[in-house]
Amino acid sequence: MLVFLWLAPAARAEWSFAVLGDTRGAHSTTNGVSLHLSTIAAKIVGMHPDLVLVSGDLCNGDDTNGLTALSYAQQFTNWNMAMDTVTASHISIYPVRGNHENSCDETEPIPALKQAYYDAYGACVPTNGPNNGPADDQQGFTYSFVHSNATFIVLDQYFYYNMTSETGYHSLAEVWLNQQLAQVDTPYTIVMAHVPVFMATGQETPEHFFGTNPAGYEQRSNFWNSLGACGARLYVCGHVHNLSVSLAPDGAGNGIYQLTSGNGGAPLDMVLTNHDACIDVHYTNDTNFGFALVTVSNDAMTIDYYLLDTKDDTWQKAAYVTTIPAVPEPTAVAAAMLVPLWFFSRRNGRTLRT
Repeated sequence: MLVFLWLAPAARAEWSFAVLGDTRGAHSTTNGVSLHLSTIAAKIVGMHPDLVLVSGDLCNGDDTNGLTALSYAQQFTNWNMAMDTVTASHISIYPVRGNHENSCDETEPIPALKQAYYDAYGACVPTNGPNNGPADDQQGFTYSFVHSNATFIVLDQYFYYNMTSETGYHSLAEVWLNQQLAQVDTPYTIVMAHVPVFMATGQETPEHFFGTNPAGYEQRSNFWNSLGACGARLYVCGHVHNLSVSLAPDGAGNGIYQLTSGNGGAPLDMVLTNHDACIDVHYTNDTNFGFALVTVSNDAMTIDYYLLDTKDDTWQKAAYVTTIPAVPEPTAVAAAMLVPLWFFSRRNGRTLRT
């Protein structure tokens, strides 16, 4: 018992991170970002998170219908100004590109828009993403990092354009992803990208990142299974402009939550009922902008949802709460298995070889 306690991971203090996405403006805005983003940012600061995840569509990008003529760089500057209270509080921000940072209609990439995003955020995130030559250098776009007892893997979905696919983009850096997953030794793994893997709140024109043909469904299954096998239990995304929390099992029965945080300020989409049959939808909201706050303890991640009433800029916390238990750290699991074997072998006069 004494040896086991010595090998067990030390207790960590609770900490938190915020999640939001789709903070772009409506077509009637003049600065490319939501008019409510600064209010959301101020509320986030008051919750004192360690970091903020932003699941894409920061600004309008090339979707400039009704907007005054703004450069891409100016739109990102406006986003940074709206989030200034967060950065001024020394809270790290980790974004990923959405279609509005690539090409809003998911057609061919717009090089100037990609460059403007990189100039604004590429040097602010880890540069450990895949680099397979000039056409597939994802450093500054795709990356991973560890904070306390959690591993974060951030995936850019807009590097592999295929004009014959349903949405233009349907694949990501899977080899690099699997390498990152294989290295995880924390009890929590969070994966973030822009587009949902499953349709949770319905769309008039259903959109699935991996596609809806047999090959797409197989690719989706492989992706979800790779997350589950390596202990990832939370996939963060946006793209659909509402809030939803759903649970989908991998092939081994591990439940993985998909948190669609698309209520960061873009015009809200109505929740429809034609969600994918393979998922269990736990919570939806299509009436409030806001964000999620994830509190991380030794035993579980607890997710609360903060909802903004734009009539008077007041906040309420949703009655629904998500709880995701910790996955045992591989080193701790190995220690827990070895100690009883070592003790048993000593009692029987044998030495255990490992």
